[in-house]
Amino acid sequence: MTSAPATRTAPDLSWRRPALLGALLLAVLLALAALTRTAALTHADLRADRAVQPLRSHAATTAFLWLTDASAEVVGLAALAAGLLVLLARRRPRDAVRLLLTAGGAWGLALVLKTALDRPRPPSVLWVRPPDATGSFPSGHDTTATVLVVVVLLTLAGTGRARRIATACAVVFALAVGFGRIYLGDHYPTDVLGSYLTVAATALLVRAAAELPVEPMSWRGRRSAAACLRPAARETHDTAAVPALVRPPGHPHGLALPADRADQPEPEHGTPRPGPVQGNRTP
Repeated sequence: MTSAPATRTAPDLSWRRPALLGALLLAVLLALAALTRTAALTHADLRADRAVQPLRSHAATTAFLWLTDASAEVVGLAALAAGLLVLLARRRPRDAVRLLLTAGGAWGLALVLKTALDRPRPPSVLWVRPPDATGSFPSGHDTTATVLVVVVLLTLAGTGRARRIATACAVVFALAVGFGRIYLGDHYPTDVLGSYLTVAATALLVRAAAELPVEPMSWRGRRSAAACLRPAARETHDTAAVPALVRPPGHPHGLALPADRADQPEPEHGTPRPGPVQGNRTP
């Protein structure tokens, strides 16, 4: 009974879409970073900052200052540690590694761009309080706030409605922090956009790397490899086809020849085999 041939499954290409989208967003981020060095984009950013200035009020300023403090790096690190503990408790080590790489990659990329570009902050007349001395592009606080969205998405995966509500709250928080950075005069709008692109590109590229089909050989592959080696392993000698003269003494398929006839050729059919050579006898 012959078994049906195994059908070959199509390769898993689910990683291609996040890889292409992540590479596209990374290219847009780098292009935007290059444009921030131009005077035209800086003037457009400055007009946007000045347009927000009339909206200031005591209550709004207090709220946005609180949001800035809530998106500090120490808060982001604490949220990341909590997310890793939850994932490990739920026995999801792959998602824990993915979360760690995404957060670390986003923060690292933001730091590289800040240091490499060293974009000046908006004019001090727009400041509500003095910002830190790092570069303006991208926004560090908003990068941390956007990382919190990734923490929620990965940590609460599989929880249904709770995940959707928590993700919506995290997205609103990231958008509010981004607007607050412009409202307080600490950043330009393109700085906030750069932080969103930084986290999104990093998250997609890490997801693509996590979905690469790198798996050990399946049982079908091992079966195919064994089938290729099986003919060589089955190669045995047919003992019936081996002439009797070359069979060693004690062979199960033939009798051993006498010692004095072992070196003599097999006689032809009908020819008597010569007897042993007798020594000369003296009469």
